[in-house]
Amino acid sequence: MSFSLRAAFDIFLVTLVVYYGYRLVRQSRAVPILGGVALFLLLSIISHRAQLETLSWLFDSISAYFVIGILVVLQPELRRLFYQIGQAQWYRKLIPVEQVPVDDIVNAVKQMSEAKCGALIALVHKVGLRQHSETGVQIGARVTRELLVSIFYGKNPLHDGAVIIEGQSLVAAACYLPMSNATGIKRSFGARHRAALGLSEDSDALLLVVSETSGKITLAFLGELKEGIDLARLRKILVAFNENTLSDAWSAL
Repeated sequence: MSFSLRAAFDIFLVTLVVYYGYRLVRQSRAVPILGGVALFLLLSIISHRAQLETLSWLFDSISAYFVIGILVVLQPELRRLFYQIGQAQWYRKLIPVEQVPVDDIVNAVKQMSEAKCGALIALVHKVGLRQHSETGVQIGARVTRELLVSIFYGKNPLHDGAVIIEGQSLVAAACYLPMSNATGIKRSFGARHRAALGLSEDSDALLLVVSETSGKITLAFLGELKEGIDLARLRKILVAFNENTLSDAWSAL
């Protein structure tokens, strides 16, 4: 491969990465941050080209800390990027997903929705949630409709918090989840919705929320909330969860 072809191929790959990276973050908080990054890089290049020694020294001194700061701020976006990369067909087969009991979950959500019984359920996908399950009461029982409903119904001491499900097992109840700091969330959404969004920003878990005021079903996944989910679409998402095609089903939801 000649130098010109190598350079063209290199430029093509960079363009491809930038394009798909932008498509991923274009509707997130990353866009203005990336604008600041571009300005920082431009000023750094200008200072070196113009041989402005003091300014060049300043940019060189803070560049390492700047990169670390960007990585910390853009954690959700980077996590989403790597998750999307991991959705390639060949990679899906390498990391199977534990099968959740679709019928039990759908029937429990249906009963709680009709009774306007508030609920928050986290389904472990590919990233474990041990640090969150340890904040609650350990259960370790098989998931059933009756168990889920009994936890969230009435004044059960375990109802205030999240239930974490991994495969067929209800791992823990009354778990504390991190609240989202997102500013665009509806005011009508309460603590359960913010907690669901918060965990979806920090993991690849699928979160199910039942509103205690309206009975509406809301799902959260990869930092996004989708409200007013009916039982048919809920079942479709859970089946896709088991088939390891959750990302595709979520995009089409």
